[in-house]
Amino acid sequence: MSRERRGDGTVYQRGATWWIQYSHRGKVERESSHSPDRKVALKLLKYRNGEAARGRVIGPVAEKVTLADMKEALLTDYRLHGNRSIATAEHFARNLVAHFGETARALDITSDRIASFAEARQKQGLANASINRETACLRHMFNLMVKAGRLSRDNVPSALRLEEAAARRGFLEPADFARLRDALPAYLREPASFLYVTGWRKGAMRSLTWLRDCELDFDGDGVLVGGVVTLQAEHSKNKQPYTLPLKGELLEVIRRAWANRESECPYVFHDGKLPVGDFRKAWRRACKAAGLEGILVHDMRRSCARNLVRAGVAERVAMSVTGHKTRSMFDRYNIVGVTDLEQAMERVSEYVAARAAEPAKPKVIELVRKVA
Repeated sequence: MSRERRGDGTVYQRGATWWIQYSHRGKVERESSHSPDRKVALKLLKYRNGEAARGRVIGPVAEKVTLADMKEALLTDYRLHGNRSIATAEHFARNLVAHFGETARALDITSDRIASFAEARQKQGLANASINRETACLRHMFNLMVKAGRLSRDNVPSALRLEEAAARRGFLEPADFARLRDALPAYLREPASFLYVTGWRKGAMRSLTWLRDCELDFDGDGVLVGGVVTLQAEHSKNKQPYTLPLKGELLEVIRRAWANRESECPYVFHDGKLPVGDFRKAWRRACKAAGLEGILVHDMRRSCARNLVRAGVAERVAMSVTGHKTRSMFDRYNIVGVTDLEQAMERVSEYVAARAAEPAKPKVIELVRKVA
């Protein structure tokens, strides 16, 4: 077997096939040219050295990366950072694997194949927003491989972003919510009232326990008169705890929950001795009975944000109630409705009419002294 040095690497034969050997990042790489022609091997060696000089991940390192490798890297990254949306990432990854296959090479997942994936998902009835989340997940996989040194930036396909529908505008006016609440099963009425008045997420409501999350104040007769309820950081989407004082309707909700507590159940809201579970079916039935079909549980979060602003609460304080970390996200929830516009027109009309009725002010004539 003959070996000959050529620049920064070596070409040599194994049987009738020529191979190349080169160093990349301190590691010796060997690669077949799949050809009995020595010139083909020399050309491949020159190409690999050029890739290395440009800082690209080269040779079999990139060619061996599969979608299964990228999926595992994604889930490992989520676990390391304690990302609570790992279940969503697993769901997206399963859909990608179902389309491309676990053994699909990363280098073969090109922009045109991603476009075909998006088209297939549209035909399956998936919304553009959901497709965008799946393709963003795929791009995150590629970026993790780049960070790990297993792919180069040139290997990452161009981003695909489909036009999404406008932000959802589902809201519940107080009268509508009262009607919906009455249509819910008894065990869901207080949880729904809590979500409507606080704007918290379902998971936050389900996680509340008496001992860990509630500090209650009672008077001498044992009547609940105040306290605070706290969402712990581990149950908060933004990983920050926040606390609400028990006042007004929130105090009434907690009073009723305290009166209906179960001695063997630590949770504030429960179904018998069990915590509140998935209630989508019960919610849909209640919405239909109340004539509010299409309303989502999450719409109460939007409704709370708008109710706070309508009540004159400063937006910074309102964001502290609902747990919104950024103004941009809060603005997506605080959408102006027809009622808001009607009130604006009434107020500006009242202002103009009041000003029009004021007596005219005398004109002030300014005397200008001419200096010769």
